[in-house]
This record gives sequence, C-alpha cells and structure tokens, in this order.
Amino acid sequence: MEQLMYARLQKLVFHFEELWFSFLTHSPYCSNPLIPPSFLIFFHCSSNLLQLGKMSFIFNVLEFASHQGEQRRGICTGWLAEQVAPLLQSSMRNQTPFRPKIFISSRPVNTFHLPEDPSVPLLMVGPGTGIAPFMGFLQHREKLQEDYKEWTLGETWLFFGCRSEAKDYLFQDELRHFVEKGTLTQLKVCFSRDSPAPAQPAAPKYVQDHLRLCSKDVARILLEEKGYLYVCGDAKNMAKDVNDTLVDIIIAERGGDKLGALKILAALRDEKRYLQDIWA
Repeated sequence: MEQLMYARLQKLVFHFEELWFSFLTHSPYCSNPLIPPSFLIFFHCSSNLLQLGKMSFIFNVLEFASHQGEQRRGICTGWLAEQVAPLLQSSMRNQTPFRPKIFISSRPVNTFHLPEDPSVPLLMVGPGTGIAPFMGFLQHREKLQEDYKEWTLGETWLFFGCRSEAKDYLFQDELRHFVEKGTLTQLKVCFSRDSPAPAQPAAPKYVQDHLRLCSKDVARILLEEKGYLYVCGDAKNMAKDVNDTLVDIIIAERGGDKLGALKILAALRDEKRYLQDIWA
C-alpha cells in the first residue's frame, strides 16, 4: 500500500514539474527559469595544466515524452541547450561568438584526481558523459609527456561506451589523437545499440564486457602494479555492474571466493585506488 501511494506521489510531482516548466517557458514575464542548482549535473573535462584559467563542460540534453505524449526536454539541460545554441551557430558562421552568462557552483571532489606519481598506471571507466573527467586526465598526461620527455609515464586504459557510434561517440577525434601520441595506451570502446556487421562476431556491448575481456591486464594493473581505477557515470546500473565484474575478475585471476574479492576491493577503496564519481 505504501509503495503504491509513493508511486502515485512521484507521478503527481512529475506532472507538477511539467506544468511548472511549461508555465516558465511560455510566460512572457519569465525570461529565465528559476532552476535549483542541484537539478543539473555536468562535468569538468579540461586540464588546468593545459588550459590555465579555462573550464570545459559536457552535458546531455534529457529528452522524454510527457504524460500527454508531447516531446519535452529536461528543465535544466533543455534551458542550457537553448543558451549555448547561438554560440554554436555563430561559431559555424565564423561570427563573433555569442557568450551567454551561465552561473555555476562547484562540487569539490577531494579524491577523484590523478595520482601524484605520473608513473602509476590508470584504468578509467567512463561511459557516456562519464568520460568528461578522463579527458582532463589525458590532457594533463599529454602535457606532462611534452614537457618532461625524460619521464616514464604509467599505462592509461580507457573503457568508454555509448549507444551508437554514429550519434554518441563523444571526443572521437581527440581520443584517436591521444592513442596516436601514446598518451592513451589502450582505448576500449563499445556501442550498446549498434548491431554487428553480417558474419562478424558479436562485439562487447558494455564497458564491463570489455573489462572482462581484459581481465588479466586489469588484475595486473590493480593488484601487481598498484594502479588506480576510476569509475565515472551511472550508479544505478553501470557502477554496480562494473563492481560485480571486478569481483569476478579477481576470483578468476587470483582465486579465492566472493568474500575475499570484496575485501580486496574494499582495501583498494581504503587506499584511494578505487575511486568513483557516480550519480543515480
């Protein structure tokens, strides 16, 4: 009974939010919607070492059908997309770019950053917009690579996934550049909605599938070479599936049982070598 009442309340709140947003966007008296900052999450994807004094962000525009079947956009991401649309259009026309004023507040993350020792190997798991912080990591590593040619930098592995290669492959050219320069040692990409070509074997669909295929290297980097593992993105499904896959990898490569594997992952968290920036 309580679950049914809660579900109805959620539906009522959702309908109210739709009406509220519709009023704000159509009223001549509201030039800017009043958006609580906690509604919008976007990720910094640039390196201070490379772009001093500048910040780059990435966000997804949420699109959904209303309860009346109308196509809607998320309150925050839809509004933000409207603000940056003139900027994109003026850039395409080689005009002086329009620069909207967008106020942001920072959310300090004290642990989700590169290790101080650049020789430490990295495993980065970031499907969708979860790739954002890792672009900053790779920019930083590339700058170190250029400025300190005598240094030996650790391996960098990126596991990235999206729905469609043609529509959702973020930073494709930049990632190819990092691979060509040796900044990114291994790039593992998967597309969950794309079908394999005829007569081709089924390709990995999710980032955890690629982790499983690279289980020996994952275990080597984490358990032998004291590397770092970063996971950024969806907490509800992806992060849980990645964690379950790590348990399976540890059991397969090091033996033992599930309890022992969970203890190893807990130790990695305590050592700040298994780091997550995830959201539900």
